[in-house]
Amino acid sequence: STRHGYNLCKYKHRSTKMEVGSVSLVPVGTLSGHTDRVWHAEFSRDGVLLASCSGDKTVRIWQGPVSGVTTEADQWICVAILEDTHARTIRRVTWSHCGNYLVAASFDATASVWRKSIEVDGSIAFECFATLEGHENEVKSVALHSAGSLLATCSRDKSVWIWEMEDEDFECISVLHGHGGDVKTVTWHPFEELLASASYDDTVKLWAEEEDDWYCQQTLKGHTSTVWDVAFHSSGQKLVSCGADNTVIVWKQDTNAERGSQWKQACTLSGMHSRCVYSVAWSSISEDMFATGAADDAVRIFVKRSGGEEGYDQVCHEAKAHSADVNCVRWSPTCDLLASCSDDETVRLWLVRNE
Repeated sequence: STRHGYNLCKYKHRSTKMEVGSVSLVPVGTLSGHTDRVWHAEFSRDGVLLASCSGDKTVRIWQGPVSGVTTEADQWICVAILEDTHARTIRRVTWSHCGNYLVAASFDATASVWRKSIEVDGSIAFECFATLEGHENEVKSVALHSAGSLLATCSRDKSVWIWEMEDEDFECISVLHGHGGDVKTVTWHPFEELLASASYDDTVKLWAEEEDDWYCQQTLKGHTSTVWDVAFHSSGQKLVSCGADNTVIVWKQDTNAERGSQWKQACTLSGMHSRCVYSVAWSSISEDMFATGAADDAVRIFVKRSGGEEGYDQVCHEAKAHSADVNCVRWSPTCDLLASCSDDETVRLWLVRNE
């Protein structure tokens, strides 16, 4: 369904192919309230809630239209502020697949776990019921596996920790060493127990479990500077990474190759970003489309070229998406609604228009 020429997000979990050269971003407004840079934002699985975190040591929960139809940002209101839990910047937030839990990673070397509940009056409430401790210093990222029981954290201490949740109790089951520097982010494969981590050491590492022991299955080398973000494609057979070398790399899995060398560099996108690329995210709806956010204040959209070749074209460049660095871009799981957040202390919402 469309109105005024752009997508109204009424459909759910539909996969579409996007024609190259046919995309623009329609700004639907700005979410203000944080009092320091906004590091990260992430939608809940049903697309109704958006969590954002900031240097102001808070997480803000924004609620959109229950119908899933977003036309203006004023339809998104702040319904909860999670505060007085962390002593320093909150760097990352992530939702559980079921939507009942939220985890926040902080520079105070801990991660907090929050339980969502609905009050008698219908309002949304969050209670912090667990704090994950053990990292030596800043926790940079946190990721929950889609199956719900596994959680990963990573830190400036160069380690990745795997936690298991059972009945709201958490136990660290493995501490993974191998990166030579600050680990910037972790993300899970969409359905396998395979974890990707990206680091200051210019690499992406893939971690898997074998006989109750986690190990590095493969190290992906292609970037020439810090890797800031990494994301699995919904098929699980592609991975995209971005970094301080101003490039984006798409990796493809060759399932016929030996396990330790299955992931191969398929294409490198360079020359588009003038500064460090901080964030990359695959669209949940449009097949083979991803967005980037960078230190040049811009948001860009890339779409796969038709044909067998693994190549991507930049089809949209929102040059001044924010007035400062874009730290994060994330898509709604239910429609082509994109959230971006920035050092300018705001979250902006965009709709993809197919021209």
